[in-house]
Amino acid sequence: MDNHQFKAGAKAALPIVLGYLPVGMAFGVLARNAGLTTWEAGSMSLLVYAGASQFIAVEMISKGMIWFPIVLATFFINLRHLLMSSTLSLYFSRHSLRTLGLLSAQLTDESFAVAMSNTSKIENRPGYLFGLQIISHFAWITGSVGGALLGGLINHKSYGIPFALPALFICLLLIQIRKVHHFYIMVVAGIFSLFFKWALPGNWYIILTALLASGIGILINSKVQSSKPKIPLNTPSPL
Repeated sequence: MDNHQFKAGAKAALPIVLGYLPVGMAFGVLARNAGLTTWEAGSMSLLVYAGASQFIAVEMISKGMIWFPIVLATFFINLRHLLMSSTLSLYFSRHSLRTLGLLSAQLTDESFAVAMSNTSKIENRPGYLFGLQIISHFAWITGSVGGALLGGLINHKSYGIPFALPALFICLLLIQIRKVHHFYIMVVAGIFSLFFKWALPGNWYIILTALLASGIGILINSKVQSSKPKIPLNTPSPL
C-alpha cells in the first residue's frame, strides 16, 4: 500500500474525526446506560461500525429485546451501503475482490461523502481511501470507548452532542455542491426524505430518497453531457 496515498487519505479524514469523537462519546454513554460494558461498547464500534444502527441497537438492548430483531433492524438500516459500495467499486476496477472487501468493510456515509467529493483522489488509489476510512474508524472507536469510560459524568443531551452527527452530514453535503443542479438535487432529496419519513414506517425513507436523488442526478448529468458540443473525430488538426 502506497504510504503517500495513505497519509493523504488520513489528512482528508480530519472533518470526519472532529464529528465522530463527540458522536462516538454520546454512543458510549448510551451503551453504558443500556447495560453494556466499556469492552462491549468498544467491540461494537470495532466490529459493527455503523453509527445509526449502533444507536438503535443499544436502545433495543435497553428495552430487553432479543438478538434477532436487533440484527434485522441493523441489516435494513445498512442497506444503503449497498448503493454506496457499488458506486465506489467503479473507481477500483483494477483491484482484487479482497481489496474491495476491505474497503467496503470500512465504508460509512461520511467517508463515502468525502471520497466522492473529489473522485480523482480515490480512482485506483486504495491507499488513499483506506487512510481516510481507518483514521475515521479509529476516531469512532476512541469516542465510543471514551464515552463508555466516562459514563454518567457526561449528559449526552447537553453541549449540542445530539446535533453533532447531523451537523457533520450538513458540512459534508455542502462541500459536494459545486454546480447549480447539485443544489436542486439536494433540495428535492430533502423534501422527499421528509415526505417518505412521514408516509412510511421504519427507515425506508433513506433508501427511497437515495434512489430517487441518484436517478434525478443521472438524468440531469446525461442531459448536461448531451448538450455539450461534440468535436468530430475527423476534425483536422490546426497544426
